[in-house]
Amino acid sequence: MNYDVSRRDFCTGALAAGLAAQVGAGTAPKAASPHVPGTGKIGYRVFWTWDNSHNWCETVPGMQDAGIGNPYTKAGEWFERDYKRSVDWCAANGIDAVGCVGLIRDCHGGLDAARRVCAYAREKGVRVYLISGLYTYGGVYYEGDSHWSMDRWFETNRDAIGKHKDGTPLLFFQNGKGGHVKEYVGCPSSDKLNRYVLDSLAWVFTAIPELGGIQMETGDTQVCWCDRCRERRGAGAATEGMSVEDMTAFYPAAVAAVRSVSPDAWIMCETYHHFLDKPCAQLYAADATQRFAEVAKMPKDVFWQWKCDRELRDDTWKPGAELPPILKPFRHMMRAHSGTQWWGGRSAWAADLVRRQCRLSYSSGICGVSMFGECSSYRANSEFNYLALQYFSDHPDAPLSDFARDVMSPRLGGDELAEKWCLYAPWQDEPKRIPEAVRDIARFLPSVRDREARRRWAWLANHLSAFRWNADHFPKGRPHPRYTYVSPLV
Repeated sequence: MNYDVSRRDFCTGALAAGLAAQVGAGTAPKAASPHVPGTGKIGYRVFWTWDNSHNWCETVPGMQDAGIGNPYTKAGEWFERDYKRSVDWCAANGIDAVGCVGLIRDCHGGLDAARRVCAYAREKGVRVYLISGLYTYGGVYYEGDSHWSMDRWFETNRDAIGKHKDGTPLLFFQNGKGGHVKEYVGCPSSDKLNRYVLDSLAWVFTAIPELGGIQMETGDTQVCWCDRCRERRGAGAATEGMSVEDMTAFYPAAVAAVRSVSPDAWIMCETYHHFLDKPCAQLYAADATQRFAEVAKMPKDVFWQWKCDRELRDDTWKPGAELPPILKPFRHMMRAHSGTQWWGGRSAWAADLVRRQCRLSYSSGICGVSMFGECSSYRANSEFNYLALQYFSDHPDAPLSDFARDVMSPRLGGDELAEKWCLYAPWQDEPKRIPEAVRDIARFLPSVRDREARRRWAWLANHLSAFRWNADHFPKGRPHPRYTYVSPLV
């Protein structure tokens, strides 16, 4: 079945003009949703994933455990199998949505496969939402022979590509472990590119009516330094690989493009920052309402998405820290990379980090939490990390001991064994202690009667033993303790 929509329907310019008029006219925003439901819970729990490393079916040839911008290396049919299996788990365990970078790739079924996954999720009461770059990361059609693939579009529209400081085309290298792609980054001041982006957003929600929403990003892949972009941002801006000014300038029109086709879509505007980070200070300024007037007019059920890894690590986010006043009427999502290749290691124990993420989010009036959901629940540390997201969003002030008693104990063989898991799981970073944990697991495992509980303990023993085995070859520490994101352009 062909779900494609004629590009002629979106390239006439009428759509973009209509959206520009809607934003410019300041369409009345919807009534604000409460930051936190009256039940005392965080209302939204979502997973963040890359298609190439989303592994919910184990022992599949072509599996990847890390990467950014990687090719998809499994047989194409595993895309649907992996995502449908994760959707099943989410539906059974209170996770509301699964985001996907690379949702549409020709090599795993293109538009048809993406629509089948989104429709399956809707039937299960879960949303699959697109994670898409607006000026990079392939656009809405991540990889393939389509007008809506931004990489293809740039081949014939090179005047819309951004500029380095020296005037050369803005090319970003996805380096680091597992990343191999070099891609052009667009110029946010290009009128032609902005019309294309608006048209592409309307196209994808028309082509996939079951699509649950979008996480939109202007890009953390360096910024354009052309004269128009420098003038628009103003003095002192664009001192890092991303621009708050670019986000606030274009998100209102992008939101309007999505809502013109899909009124119920969940829309997440990625910031790449914590709201306490220095680049966000301008959002607290006395003149913020005037400077960001179009942002203030956006529908109030839009999510602003933040990240909190550094704040959790350095303990700089204190309970009750306030969001920028201009953004308080909106919904907010806080994401973290706990227990991933980005922080701590793939399938590392991270339940207490998730607890802190939820507690602090709740205290700051944030109504949604997000984490990576690429590893299958067969990997028991990942399973408990996911269950922690569900538990602590419902009980944001609960201690870890409550989670161990209420959630872990029935799955591990009792309260005492749940306490042992909390003790032993972090020892992957202390290889000299691992033999003690493995010996104890071998001692009590025959007395664990439940088959699934025994499987979880066997998984942990094997997981820890792999780190002990590595320690013999890397005495100064395990290699690649986290994914290192490197660009020669920084």
